[in-house]
Amino acid sequence: MPDSIGPRARILASLVLAFAVSAVNSVAMLPVLALLAGAALWLGRAPWRRFRAPVALALAFVLGLGLSLGDSTVLRLGPVPLYAEGLQAGAMIAVRMLTIVALVWALLGRLSPLQLAQGLRGLHLPALITDMTMLTLRYLNEVRAELARAELARRLRAGPTGWRALPDRALILAASLIRAQDRAERLWAAMRLRGHGASHPVAGIGMGELAALALAVACAAALIWLDRAA
Repeated sequence: MPDSIGPRARILASLVLAFAVSAVNSVAMLPVLALLAGAALWLGRAPWRRFRAPVALALAFVLGLGLSLGDSTVLRLGPVPLYAEGLQAGAMIAVRMLTIVALVWALLGRLSPLQLAQGLRGLHLPALITDMTMLTLRYLNEVRAELARAELARRLRAGPTGWRALPDRALILAASLIRAQDRAERLWAAMRLRGHGASHPVAGIGMGELAALALAVACAAALIWLDRAA
């Protein structure tokens, strides 16, 4: 989606596509979903390292259901059987989850917390929800930056590695959470002093946003139609 499309249209498009992907039930649609996820990652220029956790979770679904669900054994890992029904169910969950993550990243991944809050407010959500969303994202960024600095300082001081470093990392995490919370509170106070949260007029939906939403709805309808026809 072009950068000129506003965050409000991006949020709505991601919701429409996510619901459409979650409604897919046919195994024959798995290649289509995988192709859609790959196209979203390519268009969104997403860094692959950010998807290590979703991929690990998807593999856990596949293995967990493959080991526990079904009657037809397709493979044995020593004494442990893998069932076809469980693998199929796990693959459906995993591919749908990864496709939704890829689509949401492609549409919303490059939005700043402020842009995301503006998009939510453009959808006429309560100001409290939009402000809490922005502060939560800012808080997570602060924690991540604080952890990176503390870990770098620990390594420069030749701190322990491996399992021996767990106590130090626990202390670092606790200190980072406290510092990030303090910064988030100062940020909120500064925002309120600058008049943040006052009511502002919401701009109407432009032709670009309407075109983007129409394209998302068309893609969602095509996915559902292909799933029913498969």
